[in-house]
Amino acid sequence: MPRTLSICRAGILLAAFILAAPASARAPETAAPKKVAPPPSVVLIILDTARADHFHCYGYPLPTTPAIDRLASEGALFLGAFSQAVNTNPSHASLFTGLLPNAHGNHYNSTPLDPAFQTLTTILAKGGYRTGAFVSGYTMVASQSGFNRGFEIYDDQFTGQERKGVETVDRALAWLRSLPPEKPYFLFVHLFDPHGKYDPPPGFAEKFRTGKYDAIPESGEIPGYQRLEIGGALSRDPLEYISRYDGEIHYGDAQIGRLLDAVGEKPVVVFAADHGETLVERDYYFSHGARLNEEAVRVPLIFRFPEKGLRGKRIDGVAQLVDVLPTLLSYLGRTAPPRPAGRSLLPFIRAGGIPPGGTAISEARAASMLLAGRRVYFPQRTFILSARNDRYKLIRYPTGPKATLELFDLEKDPAERNNIASTDLQRASSLFTALDLYLVSGRPPQPPDLDEEAKKKLHSLGYVD
Repeated sequence: MPRTLSICRAGILLAAFILAAPASARAPETAAPKKVAPPPSVVLIILDTARADHFHCYGYPLPTTPAIDRLASEGALFLGAFSQAVNTNPSHASLFTGLLPNAHGNHYNSTPLDPAFQTLTTILAKGGYRTGAFVSGYTMVASQSGFNRGFEIYDDQFTGQERKGVETVDRALAWLRSLPPEKPYFLFVHLFDPHGKYDPPPGFAEKFRTGKYDAIPESGEIPGYQRLEIGGALSRDPLEYISRYDGEIHYGDAQIGRLLDAVGEKPVVVFAADHGETLVERDYYFSHGARLNEEAVRVPLIFRFPEKGLRGKRIDGVAQLVDVLPTLLSYLGRTAPPRPAGRSLLPFIRAGGIPPGGTAISEARAASMLLAGRRVYFPQRTFILSARNDRYKLIRYPTGPKATLELFDLEKDPAERNNIASTDLQRASSLFTALDLYLVSGRPPQPPDLDEEAKKKLHSLGYVD
């Protein structure tokens, strides 16, 4: 047999053997690599000084918040969300770190956050996120807050105490347009407009001039930075102030609507306020920072996730701003810093409610006030504290060796008028425990050393007495 024929037959037999062999025995084929989808982008929006009960989606009868109402219908709205502090800087520090003020040490405005702490921003930046922040109030500028760590751009380029939301959102939208489409981003937008002095653009307050209120008894009770002159005289009509406050919320909502339209449906969106505002509920008109009643500590909190099963929910139970960081990191599959005070809210969103038993801790600076009908003064560098569960709130005032206590049954007394501390303290045992633990742990308050320019700006915002 010719040699060439033998070689040919051998080749045919080898090919037949290979074709007949099971796939597992053949040489592996080179598969095209699967394209891994990038993680979702994150948009965090804070509307400063915005109490929850003046949002239409939280039951306010006036249509103050159409854009946020739409966001709420597409996401998960927490009916009982509470701030850890009623001043801007410490509240944001708790949100960004997941820690209570006694842990991160920011008890005052103008105290920059200690760089030892990881924040939501630093964690996402290490994870490959593009990061940009656009802030609107003096207490949030980098030199006053320290919140710029981890941000590629921290836009605080304005003079004076604040800039209008339209400019802040314009700058945020310009940054978004500059980003490559394939990279995830973390965008933080802070709008200051509802903070006093209430001065919305023309047309935003007029539609909310409804209702009638008793005149404020003394003009001296209106803080200097809020005083409104009409016809050459100081107005003591609360409607003039409240309609403007609602107008500021409505104006902020319009800017948020522009931002939501631009980012679309794909990012995770979180909306909240840092704290609320007392209007006419008590002798602390148009102010915040030194009271822990519901209008000051209850804030809006809404998450919107790309996942359809997490949408269209209204969640009862106690939630806090310290829950934002662990919730976001849990959804993104990233590890939270050790021992956060907050917890992930994702299981409760899936379940449709938070079971009873949660406690929210909040703090305020101790400033002179009327308490039980008498003027009370507090030691310097002390704080009012509150612990709140599903039904009761305990407020502790540092009036000396023996603290003054207020206990309210919020189910029967939502306006917090009837102090039951002298008769029902046994109902507050878990709240006592929570405040005791808070008092014996953490960092002592260290007020900032302010220069004259900083004092002037903070005074004009009502923060320095």
